[in-house]
Amino acid sequence: MPKEEPADFIPPHEGRKKQTIGRLSLMFFIMMMVLTFFSNTLLHFTLPKVEAERPTNGVLIKEIFGEGTVEVKQMWEEYAKANLPVKEVLVERGDRVSKGQTILSLDIHSLQDSYLDEQTRLQLLELSLAGAEDTLEQKQRDYENMKALVENGAEAEINLRNAEKALAEAARNCDTTRLNLTMQERKVQSLAEQVANGGIYTAPADGIITELNFAAGSSANSTQPLFRLADTGQGFRLVVPIAGELAEYAQPGDTVSVNIYSLDHKIEGKIERITDNSQHPGEQKDVWIDLAGEGLAGGEKGEIYLSKKTKPYPALVPNSAIYTDSDGSFVYVLKSRKGPLGMENYVQRLEVNVEDSDNEKSALTNMIADEVIIQSNKPLADGDKVLKEAAN
Repeated sequence: MPKEEPADFIPPHEGRKKQTIGRLSLMFFIMMMVLTFFSNTLLHFTLPKVEAERPTNGVLIKEIFGEGTVEVKQMWEEYAKANLPVKEVLVERGDRVSKGQTILSLDIHSLQDSYLDEQTRLQLLELSLAGAEDTLEQKQRDYENMKALVENGAEAEINLRNAEKALAEAARNCDTTRLNLTMQERKVQSLAEQVANGGIYTAPADGIITELNFAAGSSANSTQPLFRLADTGQGFRLVVPIAGELAEYAQPGDTVSVNIYSLDHKIEGKIERITDNSQHPGEQKDVWIDLAGEGLAGGEKGEIYLSKKTKPYPALVPNSAIYTDSDGSFVYVLKSRKGPLGMENYVQRLEVNVEDSDNEKSALTNMIADEVIIQSNKPLADGDKVLKEAAN
């Protein structure tokens, strides 16, 4: 009688089959894990790595920089009114002088002779004018008499016309002499002023000599000033050209920080006015800044800095998020979807309108709910898969 097998008995060949299936399943599972690991590792090295953040609300900071040269508000110039020898120069360029201090002197001996000669010419013109006026009065009487005679038939019409011409000639001669006399009076007055100061020229105000054009022994002329003096008592200013679009953020009365390169500290300035730049009208504006500070002489180089907040904007993104091509401005937003290996990230192009920007951020008119790509280690295209990394 055959031996009866237990109910849970498994034949040896069936057990080996199950073991084989188990081992194969385990190997398949391990292989899938390995493939998944290597796939993720491969993706990690091949896909673009990006950083993303959501747009924020806030304001932009407009920063205004510019360079210029310090100049005095008031500059004095003195000219010689005649070609005269320079007798003595008592200062040098860059010297600080006080009001009334002698700067230089001219040899006026020849000028004194000219003054006497011109006075004589003036007196002669005065006599000529008196004679011309007497003649005019006489010609006027002659004309009136001749007119009466012609009306009575005692004289011919041609004699009246001759009397009229003589009267007109006398009037022209009188006007010419009067003009010559006026010109001569101005000339004598000018010479009198030069003779009166003895050829000595003094500082009209406290200040700094910025220019001396004639040395002792040379001949001064009226084409160049004898000297130029910077009136330090009237203050200093800095004129700085800036981009025209930034000018709307600067207003007269604004306080600005001014860095004078030759000084070891910054000084404050106040915007006096803003005008069109003469060399680049429409593109640049000139900012005129009043300066308050010791140690300035004029001619120093300096730079300004001014920052202003704009109006609030609802959507700000870093400038690195903005791309531009022939179609305009756009950003890449981060999207997610289910892929063969799980959830995956990809980018989507989104057209935007940039309303304003500063050195760091741009304001968008678009309201964007998604995260915006702000950095990528590789070039991107619409639909590219990406790996998101934490923003720094």
